[in-house]
Amino acid sequence: MSSIWGKTLKISLFGEAHGPIVGGTLHNFPAGIPLNMDRIKLALKLRQGNANFTHARKEEDRPKILSGISRGITNGAPITVIFTNKDDGVIDFNAEIPRPSCADYVAEMRYGKNVDTNGGGHMGGRLTLPLVFFGTMALDFLSRKGIEAASHIKAIGDTLDEPFPTEIDKALIDRLNSSTLATISPEVRKKMVSLISSIKAVGDSIGGIIESAVIGLPPGIGSPVFENLESRISSILFAIPAVKGVSFGHGFDFAHSRGSSVNDTFIQKDGKVVTQTNFNGGLNRGITNGMPVLINTVLKPTPSISQPQRTWDFEANKIVDLTVKGNHMPCLAPRANIVVTSAVAIAVMDAYIEAFGYKNS
Repeated sequence: MSSIWGKTLKISLFGEAHGPIVGGTLHNFPAGIPLNMDRIKLALKLRQGNANFTHARKEEDRPKILSGISRGITNGAPITVIFTNKDDGVIDFNAEIPRPSCADYVAEMRYGKNVDTNGGGHMGGRLTLPLVFFGTMALDFLSRKGIEAASHIKAIGDTLDEPFPTEIDKALIDRLNSSTLATISPEVRKKMVSLISSIKAVGDSIGGIIESAVIGLPPGIGSPVFENLESRISSILFAIPAVKGVSFGHGFDFAHSRGSSVNDTFIQKDGKVVTQTNFNGGLNRGITNGMPVLINTVLKPTPSISQPQRTWDFEANKIVDLTVKGNHMPCLAPRANIVVTSAVAIAVMDAYIEAFGYKNS
């Protein structure tokens, strides 16, 4: 399986959802950076979600650092972290009856009968743990350079949050990065909580959109053609389970717009070149233009629902009813919010180090 990502800053992931451990290794992270464990612990807690937005499986999610950190400071060597799985060895489904919209069937077609798809195996959401750990390190590194990133839940079903404002301040960034259901509008948050509860009550699930913002990036970061920043961010976001779409700025609405309406005019403000609008989401041809980088990430509804579904039984060779056991998440967006922010931070830091060099970072 392909589990290594990055050009300058490289990460590799290992382990399976119900194996003994999951973990990862981060290569080329600069030496001399103190490890902000308080920030990491908060991010890991946000990934767990709370009782309303999560499922029955509860792990301690305590990271064990094996290398790359000396006396709490990065030493330049590869950083390896592992997380123990409490549910090691648990069997949570019948492999002969693939769950609709899950990877069970396609993984077996790709890797054969020996593939581990229990709980998602190596392709499950459990692998986002090291991604959040490393992503939080990247967020902390970027903060030292005056670059901040955060995400909010832009939509759950038809319930929409306010978009990021034109001017995004640090207070909003900090609030979103510490919320279990991150929204810009407190009133919309209440509506989303109510909607998720109603979806959970009928054993169903619902999709969502996460909007991310990166502020403070200087213009000129990103390397077309294939290593532009849009490509890097998209590729790591699509590694997150349930992500089905990524767009930037005005995104897919460009298809319904005229150039005269959505072209971003360059102006000068406070002695600095900016654009009057930000339809392009801070990127022209995948290179930063100095405006906030805005990303929309679409998540499909959780495939595992408690309502009966129809699927194919490969052992009995017939269509059967399937009820997935367990208390599954009615919506992935609340827990995925910090995962998306972490992935974006890793991609941005990768491009930043490429632009300014390892020693000068």
